[in-house]
Amino acid sequence: MKLRRIFSRYFVEITHKWNSELHSAIENKVISEYFKTFPNEAQDPEKAGEQVDKMREFYYARMMNTAALLVTFASIIISLVALVVAIAAIFYSKP
Repeated sequence: MKLRRIFSRYFVEITHKWNSELHSAIENKVISEYFKTFPNEAQDPEKAGEQVDKMREFYYARMMNTAALLVTFASIIISLVALVVAIAAIFYSKP
């Protein structure tokens, strides 16, 4: 088996567990928020299905935006640390 395939399958196996947990947490949050927001409409499964789908789409979009912002923030911090290290190396290097 090629090394690329081994790494790909290993990555999928690791991320699958995280994705399953995230999906489960989001689904629980969407359902609980639906019942809190619409306690009287919980009896009609047709209305519930449509509204839950809308809430699910909104929540997934929100989570993706939050994840993108966190990755961006982490990248900026890492870049700033690398810049400080590079500047320190320039000033403290012996000629």
